[in-house]
Amino acid sequence: MFFSLNSIDWWPKFIIFGLVVVLSGCEDGAARQFAFTGPTMGTSYSIKVIGAKVDAGDLQQQVDERLAALSMVFSTYIKDSEISRINSNLDKQLSISDNMAAVLGVSQQVHEFSGGAFDVTVGPLVNLWGFGPDGRVNGVPDDAAIELATSQTGFNRLVIRNRQLQRPLSLYIDLSAVAKGYAVDEIAGLLEAAGAEHYMVEIGGEVKTRGKNSGGSDWIIGIEAPDRQARRLYRTLPVVDLALATSGDYRNFFEHQGAIYSHTIDPRTGWPVSHSLGSVTVLHESAAMADALATAFSVLGPDETMRLAEEENLMVLAIIRQGDGYDERLSGALVRYLDSR
Repeated sequence: MFFSLNSIDWWPKFIIFGLVVVLSGCEDGAARQFAFTGPTMGTSYSIKVIGAKVDAGDLQQQVDERLAALSMVFSTYIKDSEISRINSNLDKQLSISDNMAAVLGVSQQVHEFSGGAFDVTVGPLVNLWGFGPDGRVNGVPDDAAIELATSQTGFNRLVIRNRQLQRPLSLYIDLSAVAKGYAVDEIAGLLEAAGAEHYMVEIGGEVKTRGKNSGGSDWIIGIEAPDRQARRLYRTLPVVDLALATSGDYRNFFEHQGAIYSHTIDPRTGWPVSHSLGSVTVLHESAAMADALATAFSVLGPDETMRLAEEENLMVLAIIRQGDGYDERLSGALVRYLDSR
């Protein structure tokens, strides 16, 4: 989803099931589990580690320090963060960090893969439609305003080479649709380096797991129904040594003259999407890639999403609005994965 890194959303997009926290000891053969949580990137993180002989306090300190460092790279609300310095710099070419280069690299891959549906420079359009930090606007922008905002976007106008970024000064970069996923990957790597073989990492709804939960079973992630009126469970998915991300149009929208306008803006048209795809979930080895792909698919709509999922052998669940209910479409890769569990 396109939202700011400091927008507080204490409701993760997923409901985590079967994760009874055992801070010490075991219950009926269940493995020892410890868990900790904290604030980060304008939302919260949750980590569960099973059976590892590590110091929980030391590990949480490492996690908090790593997340603070990543916020100093990606948060547009920290004035001296790397992304803020890029956006405010008057130089057309800048050196960038390895973390910035990695996230821009993922963003470029998904931008090209989606035919421009994923674009981290879409901020002027998000703001124009009232979904940015300045809040709501009255009514629908006129065509001239949309055309002007669109002229100030375009990932293809960025050049990334050898840790150097070249950009037109008019472009504003916001990596919130991929940075949380990247942070999940980074924290998962930190846990593995500490010796954890069974864990679950969640940051603002983006999830990555390895191994088994405390009961020796697969980690089971609950996916929310794309209901604009209430929060409720739609279904669950096992997530085994994979990352999972969901994007949808059901939490941030406005109504005007009987029409609903989603916060998901198509950067190719300048308009909010109007298709029937309520939410899309992607399972992938990389949380950063799952995060970006889910956002891209939420722009593309159900038909193009499933076409690309089949062509690229991606694990995708699309929940589609049908009247007062929902239909779902699972890619062949996801069906095969579920059949193997």
